[in-house]
Amino acid sequence: MIRTPLSILSTLKPISLLSLAALLSASMLMNTALAQRPEPLAADSDEIEVLPVQGNLYMIATGGSNIAVMLGELGLVVVDSGNVEASANVVEAIKSLSPLPPRFLINTAALPGHLAGNSAIGEIGEAMPGNGARQNDLGLPIVGHANGLSVLVTAFVDQVPYELWPNNTFFGDKKSLYLNGEAIDMMHQPSAITQSDILVHFRRSDVLVTGDIFDITAYPHFYPELGGSLQGEIDALNRIIDITVPEFNQQGGTLIIPGHGRIASESDVVEYRDMLTIIRDRVRLLLEEGKSFDEVLAARPSLEYDGLYGADSGDWTTQMFLEAVYNELR
Repeated sequence: MIRTPLSILSTLKPISLLSLAALLSASMLMNTALAQRPEPLAADSDEIEVLPVQGNLYMIATGGSNIAVMLGELGLVVVDSGNVEASANVVEAIKSLSPLPPRFLINTAALPGHLAGNSAIGEIGEAMPGNGARQNDLGLPIVGHANGLSVLVTAFVDQVPYELWPNNTFFGDKKSLYLNGEAIDMMHQPSAITQSDILVHFRRSDVLVTGDIFDITAYPHFYPELGGSLQGEIDALNRIIDITVPEFNQQGGTLIIPGHGRIASESDVVEYRDMLTIIRDRVRLLLEEGKSFDEVLAARPSLEYDGLYGADSGDWTTQMFLEAVYNELR
């Protein structure tokens, strides 16, 4: 079935058969993309998938978030911990990758899907002796931006127990670690998904972990009430593009572990950034024409992207995304 809305066709001026054929082909391509789009794991699923990335890095996919694990002779660095339902399988996967304990756990954002499994990781973790890192009762430093504490107090204090909160926080733009011959940069993005987001760059392995700033399976779920914004999200994507270095034609080179979905490269981020910029500009134009939100929704400003990133149900639908864009621009 072709998903070209009659409401749009009825407002178009007469067009050539060639232009109409191109429009119909685009709709069929969207249907193909929707049919081939992989079904993400449910947020409460206990399923996981373990994939090598490059260098010392592995990715463990869960329904809560993707997890990065850096291996090395001095121990492990884990980025995010996924949903609690998958914790037992995540722990077994980490143990299968290395007999050594995690030395640091980094949370890319103060969101439940990224830190609900902190307890399970902490129980098998062990801080580096004498490194001065403050740790919790589980024996493991949990690193995050200080703004995340405000986010947790504001929105998730009943969902995330205090002992799972980051206990080794930093202020400002950047914090760095060095372990197993690998420099690790943690870079704060002040207003992307929330005010607490950080990017984690493993410089020797050349792998960048983005958290939900880049979600290859959905439109970005930014929280204005927690300091997030569409423009901050676009700024963060531009920073990712600035950090990554492709090997050839925007492929290869620096690899990216997104918040959800497959391992990506710079070209994927460029397409995602361009998609958000185009939708933003379309909604802005409709606003300048005095359109209400219902009229913006009827105009389908995200039409050709809905097959890849949209949703008609769940906690972040296409309509919710467009409403958040509309409200910010208004």
